[in-house]
Amino acid sequence: MIYTIEKINNSTLLPGIKLGYEIYDSCSDVSKAVQSTFKLFPELNTLNNLTICNNTMVPPSVKAVIGESFSELSIAISRVLSLYSIPQISAVSSAPNLSDKLRFPSFLRTVPSDKHQARAIAKMIRKFQWNWVGIIYTDDDYGRSATELLNSYFEEEMICPAFYKNLPTYVTHPSIEEDINYIIGKLKDNSVNVVVIIAKWPIVIKLFQEAVRMNMSKTWIASDIWSTSTEVLKMDNIGKVGTIIGLMFKAQPVFGLVEFLQNLYPPDNGAMNVFLEEYKQLHFGCYKKDEYLECDNSYSLNCSLSNLIIEKSPLACMIKNVSLANDNYLVQNIDWSTPYRTGLAVTAIAQSLHNILCRNGTCVKDLYFSPSELLKEIRRVNFSFNSKMYSFDKDGDFLSGYDIINWHTKGKYPEFKAVGEYNIIPFSNCSKPCLPGYYKKHSLISCCYQCVPCPEGYFSSGIDVDECTKCNQRQWSNNGSSRCEEKKTEFFHWNNPFAIVLMSFAVFAFLLILVIGILFIKHNDTSAVKASGGNYSYLMTVSLSLCLVSTGFLIGQPSNVFCNIRQPLYGISFTICLSCILVQSLHIFLAFWSAQSGHLKNISSAQSVAIVFFLTGFQICVCILWLILKSPFVREIDIIAQILILQCDEGSYVAFGIMLGYHGFLSLMCFFLAYKGRKLQGRYNEARFITFSMLFFMLVWIIFIPIYINTSYMYQSAVQVVAILASIYGVIACQFLPACYIILFKQKHMKSEKNMN
Repeated sequence: MIYTIEKINNSTLLPGIKLGYEIYDSCSDVSKAVQSTFKLFPELNTLNNLTICNNTMVPPSVKAVIGESFSELSIAISRVLSLYSIPQISAVSSAPNLSDKLRFPSFLRTVPSDKHQARAIAKMIRKFQWNWVGIIYTDDDYGRSATELLNSYFEEEMICPAFYKNLPTYVTHPSIEEDINYIIGKLKDNSVNVVVIIAKWPIVIKLFQEAVRMNMSKTWIASDIWSTSTEVLKMDNIGKVGTIIGLMFKAQPVFGLVEFLQNLYPPDNGAMNVFLEEYKQLHFGCYKKDEYLECDNSYSLNCSLSNLIIEKSPLACMIKNVSLANDNYLVQNIDWSTPYRTGLAVTAIAQSLHNILCRNGTCVKDLYFSPSELLKEIRRVNFSFNSKMYSFDKDGDFLSGYDIINWHTKGKYPEFKAVGEYNIIPFSNCSKPCLPGYYKKHSLISCCYQCVPCPEGYFSSGIDVDECTKCNQRQWSNNGSSRCEEKKTEFFHWNNPFAIVLMSFAVFAFLLILVIGILFIKHNDTSAVKASGGNYSYLMTVSLSLCLVSTGFLIGQPSNVFCNIRQPLYGISFTICLSCILVQSLHIFLAFWSAQSGHLKNISSAQSVAIVFFLTGFQICVCILWLILKSPFVREIDIIAQILILQCDEGSYVAFGIMLGYHGFLSLMCFFLAYKGRKLQGRYNEARFITFSMLFFMLVWIIFIPIYINTSYMYQSAVQVVAILASIYGVIACQFLPACYIILFKQKHMKSEKNMN
C-alpha cells in the first residue's frame, strides 16, 4: 500500500496533491478493528458525530479506508463507515453477504465474492470426479455463508457432502482441541478422502498438527483465506498431511515492488513507520532467537517484540545501523496476491480523486468534498493498473477470477504452483442458462424462457436444450436428470434363499430316484417291482428325472433358449410318466373287469407301448405347434422405474393351458381306472396308491392355478417349481416307496413272478 501511494505521489495523476496514510493493526480482533476505525475518524467521536467550525460542517479528513483482511472484521467496520458513506475497499474479504449494498452500501473490494469461489470449488471437484467430500468451516459470517453457497453448488454438480463440521473462529477458544480431535476421529472412521477447509490459517495449522500426529493423509481443498498461507506452508511435516489444492485470487507481481522491498529506509519529513522499525530490529537486530522467544513469552511491559519475524538475517550483529539494512527476505516470502489487490484499491481511490479534483491537468486542493461523493465516483471508476483496466461491478466486487494452485510440499523448499485457472464471465441475459437436466420452455419474448426439469424417464446432457431425450427401456432417470442410469435387472436368482431351498429338494428327489432305480434293477424279478409297473417303472424314473432337470431352467437369468426349453421339457417328461401310470391303471382295471365278468381281458406289451407313444406324441405335437406359432420369449417388465424384471413370457397361454390341461386329463383317467380297480384282491394293491398319487397331483395343480395367476412376475417360476416338485414327490411316495418298503423289509413275503401270475 505504501509503495503504491508513494508511486502515485511521484506521478502526474494528482499534481499538487500528496496522498497520506495512517495504518492500524487490528490484530485480527473485531473490537480492536472498530476501535482503530474511530481513531481514524476523530470527528465521529464528537457529540453530533461531525466537526463544526464557524457554523460550517467539516467532513472527515480521512476520505477512504483500505481493509480489513478477514470478512467478519470488514463487516464490523463497514457497519460504522456505512453510516457516513465513507468508502471502504478490502483486498481480501470475500464473504458473499458483503455484496449486499442495502446492508453495506459503502463497502467495495478488489476480489470476487465467495459465491464464485464456491462454484469454482464445486466445478473443480466435479472435474476430478469426486462425489464424497467433507466440509470443515469456521463458525463466523465468512465460514457459514461460504458453506451454504458450497452446499447449493454441490447439489448442482451432484456432489454429496460426507459431513459438515464447524470450528471456533479463534485458536484460543476453549473447545478448539475437542472439536479438532472429533474431526480427526471422524475422518479416520470415514471413507471420505477429500476435505474442503474454509478457515483461517491458525485454525488450519492446529488441524494439520493433529492430522500429522495421527498419521492421516487426505486431499485438502483450501479456500482463498489460507490457500497461500506461508505460515501453513512452512509448518513442520506439512508434506505428511497429503495433497493440498487451493484457489487464489488472480494476481501478478506489482511493477517495481521488488526493488522497493530491497531498499526499505525510514521515512523522511518527520513521518513514522512503527511496523518497519520493528521488522528491522527483529530481522537485523543483534539478539538471539531464544532470547527473543523468552522476551515474547514473558508478558513484560519492557518486551513488545512481535512474533511475526523469527528468522534472523545473516547480516544480524554485523551492521551498526539496522534501520539502513536490507536483504531479500521479504521478496522471497511475499504473497504477491495481497499486495497486487491492495495496489488496485489504492489506485481506484487515487483515480477517483483525480476525476473529482482534477481538470485539464491541474487539481484543486479542495478537501471539503464529502466521502459520499468519493464513494459514488469509486463505484463507476475505470482505471489502469499494471497495464490492465479494472472496474467494480454493481455489487462493488471484482470479477477477476481465480488461479488453481497445488502445494508442492515434498521437496526441500515448499512452494505454491499454479496448475489452472477459473474465470468469471459477467452475466447479462434475460434468462439463466438451463443446466443439464432441464429444458427450455419459451415465453412470449423470444430471448426469455423458463428452465423446466426433465420428467422422470427423460434426460438432457447439454445446456439450453429445447427438449429432453427419453431414456431407453433398460435405463431410468429421476426428475431433472442430466443422464440416464442403467436399471438394475431382477429375476429369480440362483442365490435367492427360496431358490436354494427348492434346488435342495430337487437334488434330494433326484438322489431318491437314483436309489430307487438301483434298488429296482437289483430286485427286477421280484413281485414288488412287477406290481409297481415293471419295465415302465424305469421309464417313469427317467421321465421324473427330466422333470427335475426342467426346474433348473425355471431358475436363473432367463434367455430365449431357456424359455423355449423349460415348459416343453416338463410337459413332455411328465406326460411320459402319466402315460406309464395310465397303462398300469388300465391293466388293473382290465384285471378287475375280468375278475367280475369271468372273461379274461388284457392288453399286450405292444399295445401298452403304443398307448405310451400315442399319448406322449399328442403332447409333443402340442409343444411343437406352440414353439412354431407363438414361442416363449424373454420379457422385460419395468413396473418400478429403477428395476427391470426379466421373466419368460409363455408366448401363448392357450398352448400353456392345453399342456397343463392334458396333464389333468391323463391324471383324471388314471384316477378313474385305478379307482374302479381298487377292490382287486391281492397283496399288492397298487390301484390304491395310484388313486392317492393322482388325487394329490390334481389337488396340487388346482391350487397352483390361482396362486400362479396372482403371483408377481419373477416368483411365478418359483410357484411352478413348487408344483412340479410336489407332483414328483407325490409320484415317488405313492408309486415307488411302497415297493421299496416291501423289498427292504418284507422280502420273505414276496412271491415269484410266476406264482403271482
